[in-house]
Amino acid sequence: MNGRRRTLLFAVMLLAVLVLLTGQVRGADRRQLGPLGRGILTLLAPLQMGMARAADGVTHLWEIYTEIGRLRVENARLREEVQRLTREVSRLRESAAAARRLEALLAFREQTPFRVIAARVVGRDPTNWFATIVVDRGSWDGVLRNSAVVTAQGAVGRVIETTPFTARVLLLSDPRSAVGVILQTSREIGVLEGNGPGDLQVKYLSRASDVRPGDLVITSGQGGVFPRGLVVGRLQTIGPGAGGVIFREGTVRPAVDLARLEEVLLLLPAGSPRP
Repeated sequence: MNGRRRTLLFAVMLLAVLVLLTGQVRGADRRQLGPLGRGILTLLAPLQMGMARAADGVTHLWEIYTEIGRLRVENARLREEVQRLTREVSRLRESAAAARRLEALLAFREQTPFRVIAARVVGRDPTNWFATIVVDRGSWDGVLRNSAVVTAQGAVGRVIETTPFTARVLLLSDPRSAVGVILQTSREIGVLEGNGPGDLQVKYLSRASDVRPGDLVITSGQGGVFPRGLVVGRLQTIGPGAGGVIFREGTVRPAVDLARLEEVLLLLPAGSPRP
């Protein structure tokens, strides 16, 4: 019952407001409304102000909502643009790194008397990551067994097997590898052998020689695989060898990161037949 009374009272007040507004539309002045009309308008003034403020608040909230939607769309677009630019920067960095590697390889190629073939590493020995690699050049490109493989930084290994389109390279770090070397400062001659992952090992160094850590290790040219003077690495430690009082041996840090090879050069005799 009380609900009905409130509804009826609200309807009456609304009707009064409509009557008053209709009178205003017809040109009636507020002074012509009479005491009752002016009283009703006075009573309804707070309600009108509240409704106006509520309408303004709703309008403001709608503007905020639409602005948030616009900002979300803009943020999504900016995130996509940042991701695109990040991919582009990564691609350009990779291209720049490849260009620097190729530039160094070309510089080495111009300085060597050998016929040089550039190759890309396309595979590795799955059973031993540091043992062998496979490159995308083979016998049809003129690659021969025991061809030396290098980079601009130094020696890498030698070819042990060829197919028409690929070649398998035995890395210096493989325990089966052995290369004649010279220590550049002391001029001591030794044999460099692979020691698996990590450093290489130089053996058969004379105990009478003045061998010290830090000496640069280069190929001696003996054995007919590597030309003389290629950088192999740098002597890290020196100690007694298996020969007791006769020989010493030491560890050598490779000049080339054999675990991260991407491009290499294959050295062929200058007079070797071209494909």
